[in-house]
Amino acid sequence: MAFIRRRSRGSTHYYELVESIRENGRVRQNSLKYFPSKKEAVEYAKKNGIEFKFEADEWIEPSLAKELEEKLALLNSRRPLSPSVLQRLREKFEVDMTYHSNAIEGNRLSLRETWLVLRRGITIRGKSLVEHLEATNHKEALVLLEKMVDARKEITEMDVLNLHAAILDKIDPQNAGFYRHEQVFIEGSNVVLPKWREVPVLMKKVFSELNNKNRGVKAVYSAVKVHYDTVRVHPFIDGNGRLSRLLMNFRLMRAGFPPTILRKQERRAYYSALDKADENDFRPFATLIAKDVRQALDSYLDAIQ
Repeated sequence: MAFIRRRSRGSTHYYELVESIRENGRVRQNSLKYFPSKKEAVEYAKKNGIEFKFEADEWIEPSLAKELEEKLALLNSRRPLSPSVLQRLREKFEVDMTYHSNAIEGNRLSLRETWLVLRRGITIRGKSLVEHLEATNHKEALVLLEKMVDARKEITEMDVLNLHAAILDKIDPQNAGFYRHEQVFIEGSNVVLPKWREVPVLMKKVFSELNNKNRGVKAVYSAVKVHYDTVRVHPFIDGNGRLSRLLMNFRLMRAGFPPTILRKQERRAYYSALDKADENDFRPFATLIAKDVRQALDSYLDAIQ
């Protein structure tokens, strides 16, 4: 099997075509060709149907990564924000995030109906009790998420279990906050999820990434990993998508980024990007998240102006 990978020599990078050969029960790698630039390597890979292994810092285009760094620096220069501005932003995010995250999973409440449920306690005719509970539960999960961010302590397994418990509270109390104890499948996907006995060990990787101290655009890469790994470990019977988006935000907010929303309109691109990530190409997924982070930064900068 042949693939292309990036190599470093001092402060410079180049790309290498590598062939893996199994001999006498061992794998040996031979370097077949070198490329001085990423562009040449990508073109060769596409032309010859060869896998290209992108490193994390290649997931987001340099121009977008630079833009995120600049906008975050500008936001940081305006901090601390006034309590009234923060409150308005928090209230808007609470409703918008709840609506979009639930809608991605099939909840039929509109944005306006979500606002009525959360702000006025109104029951929406024609919508199920579960759909109402998904909205109120998600709001409570966001409140808990903010407390976790503000606590400034390392996130633990119990923190994540409590966050999941808030998502499924009164909907599925037997599974709320408890890892799955059966094999599950993703409908319409060929992805094979880990066996349930592997979940506690696999989640340690997520906890480690949540406590990663990198900031700036490296925190966005970290948030991408948190989101993807949580989805693909699929630690719970239900609520994994909502949880992964909340944990992604935990990682971003701990690094100083504003809370970020993956929108209902992006649902098709979102799932397509996850499929690409399954093939070890994280660029579409990371780019999708990075653009939403940029939108969140713009919203905060607009609000304080």
